[in-house]
Amino acid sequence: MRELTLHIGAHKTGTSTVQSWMYNNQRFLKKNSVTPFFIENGKSAVQVNQTYYFDHSKIKHGSVFIKEQLAINLKKCTGKRVVMSSECFSWIHDKEQLEQFKVSLGAHFSSIKILIYIRRQDRQALSHYQQRAKSWEAEGHYFKGDNKAFPSLDKNANSYLNYYDHFAMWGDVFGDENITFKVFDRLELKNNCVVSDFLDFLKVPFSQNDINVNDANVSLGILHVKVAHILRSTGVKRNDAIFQKIINELGDSYVMRPARSTAIDFYSNFRASNVALNQRFKISSENESIFSESFDFYNEKASDEWNEDLANHAIKTIIKVILDK
Repeated sequence: MRELTLHIGAHKTGTSTVQSWMYNNQRFLKKNSVTPFFIENGKSAVQVNQTYYFDHSKIKHGSVFIKEQLAINLKKCTGKRVVMSSECFSWIHDKEQLEQFKVSLGAHFSSIKILIYIRRQDRQALSHYQQRAKSWEAEGHYFKGDNKAFPSLDKNANSYLNYYDHFAMWGDVFGDENITFKVFDRLELKNNCVVSDFLDFLKVPFSQNDINVNDANVSLGILHVKVAHILRSTGVKRNDAIFQKIINELGDSYVMRPARSTAIDFYSNFRASNVALNQRFKISSENESIFSESFDFYNEKASDEWNEDLANHAIKTIIKVILDK
């Protein structure tokens, strides 16, 4: 009897933090009868989010595709409890991909559990759209818009942020009873820590001494986001030396946020979807729409536009890097 747990994201819910901790604490997990899956092409994984197993070139067709090698290597993985974490699963919008993946796994695992952390859509989009500044292909496909805090709500953005349409298909394929949704909010996480919460879900005993966590993939400041968007629009790539030099020279700045009223309007597009998801999967007994609907995180006025000081600093930094090149 073997059990497979797939931690599929969603994006911007501490997945990078969980993956880094798992990678650095494989011995601890194995001592507790959990085998973390970190294999690429027969070798130890280079990228802990397992992007190796996903074909992102298909994103233009509406979904990332799962490579056949993933099921093959999962079945080779030793141990009674195998755990894989990859937010790349959250780019899948093609139910047939999941059905084929399940068939490929066959009867090798007696139980397949799916863990999904979700974040209220305004907070998720705010963080994920800023992630696009780092120039990942998938973010660029799903989240487009002007150089403000929120993306435009086009077909692609809606397909990600409508959680019922996005994630309910996992229940269709693997069974609702095998799907666990958790709210990504520090106040609702065990010990206010996503790694502690993840281990608690796995029923792995731990002490606070076992949890040495550094948050990974944190939000960028307004200067980084706006300048990165501008650089990308001119064809400069994330891995180009000049991109890295400019971003590194910019220094720290405050995080972009929309006005409170804008955030409320943005979230209102997805409330009905959340209610439907909650009715089906019984995620929250306290909130009909799953999430707290407090918007105190935002100020009345937006902080996602240039002021003269920021613009001047950005221009001077870019000129300095060009002259020093």
